Amino acid sequence: MANAQNNLIIQSVGHEGYIFDLPVDAGTHIYEGTLISQLTATGMAVPYSTASSEHAVGVAQHEQDATLGADGDKRIRVESHRMYAFANGLTTDAFADTDIIGAPVYATDDHTAAKTSGTGARKPIGFFMGFEADGRVRVFVDPMLARLYASLGGLTDAPATADALRDNIVAKVSV
Repeated sequence: MANAQNNLIIQSVGHEGYIFDLPVDAGTHIYEGTLISQLTATGMAVPYSTASSEHAVGVAQHEQDATLGADGDKRIRVESHRMYAFANGLTTDAFADTDIIGAPVYATDDHTAAKTSGTGARKPIGFFMGFEADGRVRVFVDPMLARLYASLGGLTDAPATADALRDNIVAKVSV
């Protein structure tokens, strides 16, 4: 799937989340209602699924076109720690009514929820919270919990000693 090419209706559910502003990467166009992340090297905001970017940090609250200018010339308002409705993934990436509430959600692009990590290629964006009446997936977008989930996901199943478990946790959390 490709990133959004136009603004999406912001599909938030429930009370207001955390709102903050981020500088936008030069040459980037971010659409309202889409997931955004930050570039690993500079911390500038880009659409989620951009190469060399981190976990999704939230949902864009307005459109911001920074295709002309330098890094940080424009800023984007972001909201996280709130439920949003996104398009459902396809085939094995699609959520179903039988999926467990609270299951991790990944994304294939800046507006589509996916059930799988794509064999580790995708980062978690939040947690499954059911469906809207029209079939869109409700996702609790929380970058802090999603990063924690990703960090702890690789813990050894049965370490031999308490020291091995401690070392495993320290190694995962420092990532």
